[in-house]
Amino acid sequence: MSNLQHCTSLQEATGKIDYRLMNDCMFHVVFQKNLKALRGLCASLLHMHPEEILSVEVLNPIEFGEQPRDKEFILDLKVMLNNDRILNFEVQVINGKNWPERSLSYACRTFDQLMQGQDYIKAKPVYHIGFLDFNLEHLSPEFYATFKLLNVKSHEIYSSKFVLSVVNLNQIELATEEDRKYGIDHWARLFKADTWEAIMKMAQENEYVSDAAETLLQSNQDLKIRSYCEAVEEARRVRRGLERLVAEKDEVIAEKDEVIAGKDAEIAHLKALLAAVQQK
Repeated sequence: MSNLQHCTSLQEATGKIDYRLMNDCMFHVVFQKNLKALRGLCASLLHMHPEEILSVEVLNPIEFGEQPRDKEFILDLKVMLNNDRILNFEVQVINGKNWPERSLSYACRTFDQLMQGQDYIKAKPVYHIGFLDFNLEHLSPEFYATFKLLNVKSHEIYSSKFVLSVVNLNQIELATEEDRKYGIDHWARLFKADTWEAIMKMAQENEYVSDAAETLLQSNQDLKIRSYCEAVEEARRVRRGLERLVAEKDEVIAEKDEVIAGKDAEIAHLKALLAAVQQK
C-alpha cells in the first residue's frame, strides 16, 4: 500500500494493484460505492445505453462489521435495474468444475422472488452474469456468451426471463464487434489489469471505467476494506491448498490401486500355475 499512501487521484498511482476487481470483495465494494460505474457496467452487458437506466439499486450491500467474517459479508452482487429486472453478478477465479450448476442455483434462487399470493406473471426477469478467470471445457471458446431457455428443435425462446451469461476473462481477444461496441472488452481488461499505469490508460477511454477505477483506488486505501479483501485472498489460498492436497491424495490412492491390481494379477497367475501343477 506504500505507493498509494499519498495518492489523491488515479494519475498519481503507480505500481502493482494490491486488490483488483478479480477479488470478489473489491468487486462488490467498488460497484456498491459507485452507482455511476455500476450503471455503466449494467448497460454494457445488457447492450443498453446508460441513459436508458433510470435507477439502479444494490439489493445486498456489504455492511462492514468489525471482523471480515461477519455474517453480513456477501460476495455476489445483486442489483435491481429500472425496478423491472434483477441482475446477479459473480466473480469466480478458481475453477471448481461446477460453474453451470452453481450459476443455475444462484439464478433459480433469485428467480424465486414472489410473495405469497402474487401471480407468476409478476416475476421479474433474472440475469446471472459470471466473470470467470477460467475456461468452461464443455463449451466452445467465447468471450461473452449468453444462454436462454430454448426449444431444442425450433430454437424458439421459451422464456426471456431467465438468462445466464459468462464473461470469460481469458478470452478477451475473442470479443466480437458487438462486444466492443458496448465496451464489454474495456470492463474485462479493467478486471485483468494488475498495475495502476494500465488502469490509467483504460480510464482515459471510457468515463464509466474511469469512475470505477477511481473508486478502486479509494477502496485500496481503506484499511477496513483491505482487511475484508485479504480475508477473501486468504480463503482462496486455503482452498487452493486443500484442492492440492486432495489431488495428491487421489494420486497416491490411484498409484496404490495400480500396485494392488498388479499384485492381484500376480496372485491370480500363481494360483493358476499351482492349480495346473496339482492337476498333473
